[in-house]
Amino acid sequence: MALRTPQQYLESLKDGRIVYIDGQRVDDVTKHPILKITNDWVAMDYILNNDPRYQNLLTDLDDDGDRVSFALQPQRTKEDLLRLREVVKLWARVSFGKPTGAKFVAKDGLNAVTVVTPRVDRKYRTKYAGNVEAYRRLLQKNDLSFAMALTDVKGDRGLRPSEQVQHKDFYVRIVEERKDGIIVSGAKAHISQAPACNEILVAPCHAMKAEDKAYAVAFGIPANTKGITMISTEPEVKEGFSLFDHPISGSVYINDSLIVFDNVFIPNDRIFLKGEWEFAGDMAVMFANFHRLSAETYKAMELELFTGVAALMAEYNGIEKKPHVREKLTWLVMYTEMVEILGKAAVEHCIKEADSDLVYPNPMIANICKYQFANNWHEATKCLQDIAGGIVATAPSSKDFFNPETHDMIEKYLAGKAGIPTEDRLRMIKLVKDIGSSYEDVLTIHAEGSLEAQKLSILGLADLKRYKASAKRAARIKDGTEHELFSNLPEFPPKL
Repeated sequence: MALRTPQQYLESLKDGRIVYIDGQRVDDVTKHPILKITNDWVAMDYILNNDPRYQNLLTDLDDDGDRVSFALQPQRTKEDLLRLREVVKLWARVSFGKPTGAKFVAKDGLNAVTVVTPRVDRKYRTKYAGNVEAYRRLLQKNDLSFAMALTDVKGDRGLRPSEQVQHKDFYVRIVEERKDGIIVSGAKAHISQAPACNEILVAPCHAMKAEDKAYAVAFGIPANTKGITMISTEPEVKEGFSLFDHPISGSVYINDSLIVFDNVFIPNDRIFLKGEWEFAGDMAVMFANFHRLSAETYKAMELELFTGVAALMAEYNGIEKKPHVREKLTWLVMYTEMVEILGKAAVEHCIKEADSDLVYPNPMIANICKYQFANNWHEATKCLQDIAGGIVATAPSSKDFFNPETHDMIEKYLAGKAGIPTEDRLRMIKLVKDIGSSYEDVLTIHAEGSLEAQKLSILGLADLKRYKASAKRAARIKDGTEHELFSNLPEFPPKL
């Protein structure tokens, strides 16, 4: 089949999948007014892939001459990573800073299992790597959308998966091994776009111990498989919403669903890890390594939008030349460009994976980039909200603006700088409210890993021996330790 049309993609979602939203089961996800937001957003992947203007960037010809998504190709060179950044930039710019989710997250999980499964095969003589490659071909040839189910619900965070007291399904686990496959139960949380995807790729979310063996499981499975239930996150908008009032949340509903696996059968040829607990952490870490490029690239595009909103709001309010506003805009520009530059630097200094021919962004630079983006977000929203003013919290709805009885009053009294249409100012005010929402605040802090996760990674990757060697030399401490960068440096100050 190779590339699908948007219509073919939407038709593929009519498969009997079990999806709930706002307390009701949905018979057809393509006809639900809120789920349609997610479906249309994910469909942008298929719209762009079929657009001749973007095909050279977004697609490749495979060995059979079929055009397939570049996002599903393994990235083997720095040039591949740089191209992938341009892909993600396009996705994000088209979709108001939030990349289409057809392949955005799960492609990084696919690369992670591609790297780790050969390690497992070498130790245990399993055949997982072959399963992964067959799965990759299935995704490519059928142009499938797929979601990455990494984060388990975890239960008591102070206890390991096997130690949980209330029940044993806070992490997805193997409950039965059969000759033809396995039965799994448990739940995954925050799984973006799951109800709008054809497949679900599952992997462990962190390292395991021997007693957690049953929880060391990875596989790919169709979203409509018996025993899978998806419960949609509460949407930011309700039926009948207006794009005037909800320019982003009415266009992008990430639908970070809870996925429940209730005795789901996984056939052998779709299994990528089955109890080899030593490799569970490898899969989680490798996913993070690959996903950093995706995350930091779209975040730079989101900041491009964010800073533009702040600049326009300052202009529409007539305060763009005020010193404190110029200071805030300068900071936002530095913040935006810092994330872009660090994200690109991580790719320029990419790492060649020893157990495969794939490459991924430099983890130290990538984790610093992600931390700086998330840690500064609240400061950025404070700047934006200060520039925009209290009207963001109290502006009338578009229904009032377009109501003939109230339109002229709103047009007169909610005008800003002369020459700027009141409607334009109101539209920007609504955009400020959407992009600076509490949802965006929480999403920014926790998506792609929490602040603490970034700090742990940064410290774990730090070359402390180098730092200490520099300090010892300056303090004239000679304890017999050697470091290649400092031990043979000429004496300073020189004895002249």
